Amino acid sequence: MVLTAFIAIVLSCIANTCACTAFLQEDLLAGKNYDWHLDQGLLIVNKSGIAKRALMLDPAENAAEWVSQYGSVTFNQYGREMPNGGMNEVGLVVETLMLAAARNPAPDRRPAVTAWVQYQLDNSRTVDEVIATDKAVRISPSMPMPLHFFVSDAQGSAAVVEFIDGRLICHAGNELPHKLITNNTCAESLGFLGQHEGFGGTRPMRKGSHDSLDRFVVAADRLKDYRPDDSRPKAIRYAFETLAAVRQGDATKWSIVYDLRNLEIHYRTQRCAEVRTVRFKDLDFTPKTPVRTISINTTHVGLLNPHLADYDGDVNRWLVFYTVRQTPMIAQLPDALIEMLAAYPETTSPH
Repeated sequence: MVLTAFIAIVLSCIANTCACTAFLQEDLLAGKNYDWHLDQGLLIVNKSGIAKRALMLDPAENAAEWVSQYGSVTFNQYGREMPNGGMNEVGLVVETLMLAAARNPAPDRRPAVTAWVQYQLDNSRTVDEVIATDKAVRISPSMPMPLHFFVSDAQGSAAVVEFIDGRLICHAGNELPHKLITNNTCAESLGFLGQHEGFGGTRPMRKGSHDSLDRFVVAADRLKDYRPDDSRPKAIRYAFETLAAVRQGDATKWSIVYDLRNLEIHYRTQRCAEVRTVRFKDLDFTPKTPVRTISINTTHVGLLNPHLADYDGDVNRWLVFYTVRQTPMIAQLPDALIEMLAAYPETTSPH
């Protein structure tokens, strides 16, 4: 029970990092701002063909088991297999954002997962496939993660996936006229947007506000005004400018642009404004080679592929210990419990 409570708190902390903004630009560029007091983390190249069993907070629950179908690149702050967000090798992006109103489903006959983001990146190609997994698996209710999810794919589809009162609420297609989300429910955000100039109302936009609903309006205005550009660098620059327009000062640690068309990830950090890039075409996602990683705050800039290193369990262990110790609500937990979370990746293996 102590371990269950510990892991629940750690995963809850991941949720609390995500007072963020995520969107899909018209030309298959997805953006995400990550806001929190910590900026340490690993960029991880996850493999296909890996057998996994979900880490359960309640030992009585039926844990989902699967073999990863797709490789992915993820941003991880609380350790490997617990990503904040990422993109897989077929251009599916899944990102987490805090939502105080979120309530996960009650136990039923479906097996449960905890790291919902990694599960989707491992198994899904499209937004529709992500939505369809609700029939097969559920998020464990013992995991108090007040999150909703922004999902986008290489076909240009996007969805906001929310669990409200234990039910899946999905906004996609015509129900998501503006492909973005912040930290209110999608329904609240769209309703607030409709009160503003340019969106059917008379209310002026509040640029520079850190409020979730105001950020939604600013990002929606940027997406509305965007005109696709044949120049990919210009399009990427516009996405970064949109992220800059909704950044929350020093709280914004990572600004990420996913290129779903060319399968590349570009990002900046608070420590370094120069862009770093990972190209999927040069990555090996097969289980024949080791998992590759690099510090999100690496001193390297530009293309990171040549600087990736083999996964080191000790580095992952250091990251988990450091972030836990720097997170006030869990800073005093015993070393043995933190060690268990750090060692979770060792339970996975090539299929």
